Amino acid sequence: MNPTLILSILSGLTAAVWSVWTWREEQQKARQLKRDQESAIFVNSFIQATEELQSRLYGVLEGDDLAFYKKEYSEQYEFGSPFAIEMLYRLSKFFGWTYRIFRYGPYTNDPVVIELVRKIGEALESHSQFPGKAFRFTYEERVALGAAVVRRTGDVIGSIPVFESITVFQFLKEMSDKSNKQINLFQSRSVRRTLAAIDGVDQAGELEGVERLAVLQNHLVDLLAYLEDMEGFSVSPARRRKAWLRGTAAEALPSLASDATVVHQTPGRIRVRVPRLRTDDTYAPHLESLLGSVDHISSMRINVSAASVVISFTPEILEMEFAKRITKIIETGTPAA
Repeated sequence: MNPTLILSILSGLTAAVWSVWTWREEQQKARQLKRDQESAIFVNSFIQATEELQSRLYGVLEGDDLAFYKKEYSEQYEFGSPFAIEMLYRLSKFFGWTYRIFRYGPYTNDPVVIELVRKIGEALESHSQFPGKAFRFTYEERVALGAAVVRRTGDVIGSIPVFESITVFQFLKEMSDKSNKQINLFQSRSVRRTLAAIDGVDQAGELEGVERLAVLQNHLVDLLAYLEDMEGFSVSPARRRKAWLRGTAAEALPSLASDATVVHQTPGRIRVRVPRLRTDDTYAPHLESLLGSVDHISSMRINVSAASVVISFTPEILEMEFAKRITKIIETGTPAA
């Protein structure tokens, strides 16, 4: 074959390979840029709203927030005290960013986030699982309250719309404005019952809906643990605690603290999310001992701050079979027979 022709063919192939490689690199950069934009606009705000809500709920359920603010705002208010309205604001802010995270961003199809948010919605909407009607909101009410706080600015970054949360002061002002077009929402039974419940007591044990809130706070802690592990940062300098599950809440979630979820798996390696690692200081040694007796495990690494365990295993066992065995062992607390 003519050397010149061979050289021409080789040059063409090289150019084609280079073009494909460059195109793939540009596509990867574009995807990463879009991911960074989505994180800046949606994910970070979602994480922050989730942290604000779970922190306030923990203060109410396990701290003295109710007594402190009852004393701070002892007078009567037409709609609710500033503290009660701030609680409603934090709930609404979380609702708003939850709705946005399912419309935009990298977690629209994430099975772990979808399942945790489903459980949160189930706890908030259930009319038979928990006593009392305070803090019970239907899906439509959650969407409406979320839209009252999280609003589109009109700006666009790339093809992504920009949203922002209004301040709690703006929320308080709008709730007090009888000419506001959302006044029917703010005066709905669900909202009025929730505000009245908060302002009616100064002890968590007397709070209507306390069981529902305990389950909600527990789920929020698990959601934060997963999101922060995926994003690689934490918005809390200290380890989060889960609220004590009271009454029917303990029956509703008997094994919440020992849930196990496979979050990543490759041949011979698996990473399992174990929320209890974040909330029980004594659990890590127990988990290590529990897994140490399991066949086919060659090594393991427990990360308490990320609430996960990474396990390497031998190829004699199928990946799916091993994953099912490990999650069952963690959830039951007993080694496989």
